Amino acid sequence: LPARDCAKGEMLAEYTRELQAQLDAVYAKTRALDDEFGPARRAAITRCEADLAAAREALGAVELEVNALPRSERAAGLEELKAHKAKIAALAADLKRAVVSLPRDELLGRDDPEEAATLRGEREEAHARLLATHDRTRAGTRKLRDAARTVAETEEIGAAIMGDLAAQRQTLMHSSGVLRATAERLDRSRKLVAAIGRRAWQSRMIMRVMIAMLAVLVLLLLYFMMAT
Repeated sequence: LPARDCAKGEMLAEYTRELQAQLDAVYAKTRALDDEFGPARRAAITRCEADLAAAREALGAVELEVNALPRSERAAGLEELKAHKAKIAALAADLKRAVVSLPRDELLGRDDPEEAATLRGEREEAHARLLATHDRTRAGTRKLRDAARTVAETEEIGAAIMGDLAAQRQTLMHSSGVLRATAERLDRSRKLVAAIGRRAWQSRMIMRVMIAMLAVLVLLLLYFMMAT
């Protein structure tokens, strides 16, 4: 299972790198639209739309891998996935504005450099805000990953402690069993010693009775011998 999780993590990292590369390429191409005019601009927009569609497909692959992550790591992946979706939405909005401006640009001939500079500045400002949001999201993702790692380590420590406690419980139960067995053997030994003592007492009493009887017989024999 750990090897499988590692393989999933590597696959997710690879898909994420591909998605990031595609998003960077689409952004670069959308910025270059300000320098295109007429049919060339329309063709560039078409290429950007195709690249954005490919980025959406890559996002789908990333989303599948994120949903397959363990629950402890899924929250961080979902936060990063949310950031990628926001970047795609922003790029799609830029392309939409570019498509809407096509008839006006073609009609006007796109000869106003001030308007082009203003549009370029607005795009750069929007991209800067997007990058700042992405950086904050990545920082939050790192914190979530650190928290998930801490929780996983705490769970491992808790499991180890529970294992130690279970082992100590087994040891105590075994010691208790040994003590009970020893007590039973001591009790049997005490009873055996008591029985041996009783038999020894009985043997002494029988010996004394026999000695007394022999003494009486000897006295009787002496008496009859002296009487005759």
